[in-house]
Amino acid sequence: MSLGSAHILLVDDDESFLKFMGMVLRDEYHHRTTTAGSGEEAIERLQTGQTYFDMVFLDYFMPGMTGLDVIRWMNEHKIGTPVVVLTGAGNEQVAVEAMKLGAYDYLRKEEIDIQHLGNVIEATRERHLFRISKELEEEQAREIGLNNEATEKLRRTINSLTPSLNSALANIAVELEINGLRALEPMSDGQKERVGEILQSLRDQVGVLESGISTLLRLYQVVYAHHAMIPDIELMKQEVEHKAGSVQR
Repeated sequence: MSLGSAHILLVDDDESFLKFMGMVLRDEYHHRTTTAGSGEEAIERLQTGQTYFDMVFLDYFMPGMTGLDVIRWMNEHKIGTPVVVLTGAGNEQVAVEAMKLGAYDYLRKEEIDIQHLGNVIEATRERHLFRISKELEEEQAREIGLNNEATEKLRRTINSLTPSLNSALANIAVELEINGLRALEPMSDGQKERVGEILQSLRDQVGVLESGISTLLRLYQVVYAHHAMIPDIELMKQEVEHKAGSVQR
């Protein structure tokens, strides 16, 4: 199935070849083309970011930067535009090197078949889309793995901290109940009433903390079990708010 019109960057120091390729791609296949006469000019086209190219036809042998140099630069700058390398006769080793660097295909310039050219373009674009899809799937798999790892660490941390927090709050409640009463004994009635109010306020606040910790633990368990229900979460929220509200009144 055709992917439609493409924008293709043609890179070659042979101006007549550029004109020929541009004419074929436009007239025969209705693709849009942009040309570059050197590796340096190709990099200028690619690095501006103002133009999107669906693919690049890149001549290997050019003065200054060769086609391989351009591919290396693209790799360094993480430019994933698919490249088809153009070589001359006897440069099969160059084509192999280009493929190792990430080029999708290669064509010998003297053997370019106009009918076959369309197939090369379509196949290259399809392989590029497949590669992108595969990379996205791999990235999603990595993200899921990292999320699962983080979730497991969180679960272990909560399970480790919750008993200590509950124990500390229980100890505070006991201290307030036992030592608080003892502290009131030598006080006058007015002092006892005032300090008693303070102790009761502290007991109430401890109760809010205990309720909050319990609710957070239950909330995490609901989410971790992957069956979070909005009514359950809302009920937990209301319980804590009611407890806190009763203390403030």
